[in-house]
Amino acid sequence: MGRGEGAASGAETTVRVRYKDTDAMGICYYGNYLTYFEVGRVEYLRQKGLPMSWVDQRLHLPVVEASVKYHRPARLDDLLVVRAWIGAKRRASFEFRYEIRHAETQALVASGHTLHACQEVMTGKMVGIPEWLDERLTEDTAAPAG
Repeated sequence: MGRGEGAASGAETTVRVRYKDTDAMGICYYGNYLTYFEVGRVEYLRQKGLPMSWVDQRLHLPVVEASVKYHRPARLDDLLVVRAWIGAKRRASFEFRYEIRHAETQALVASGHTLHACQEVMTGKMVGIPEWLDERLTEDTAAPAG
C-alpha cells in the first residue's frame, strides 16, 4: 500500500466519484483526475501546516505543467485514495507527484505530476521558493510501489 521508505513525507486523502464527475458511460471523466490531484495537493500543504487560505495570501503557486497517466477507470461511487508527495525541487519551482488508487482494492487508477512556479501575490513576479515554504516541502523521490 505504501510508496516505499519515503511514504511518511507525503499525504493522502479520499474522494468519492460523484455523478457530476462521470461521463455517459458512468466512468470518471478524464479531466477530473487533475481536480483530484488538487485535492491531494491542498491536503499535503494543510498537513504541513500551510492551509491554502494562508498560502494564497502570500504566494501563488501556478501550475506550469501537468501530466496524467490513466491506468484503469474509476466509476460512479468509487471511493478513491489520492496520495500526493513532493518530487523534484528547483530554485523557483517544485513538483508534486500523485497516485490515485481504489480505496478497497488498492488498484492503481491514475498517476501523474504537476509542476508549480512561485509568484508573488502583490507584484505578480516569479520568485524563488521562499524559505517558509521550502522547509515544509519534503522532497520524496522514492518510486511508488505497485
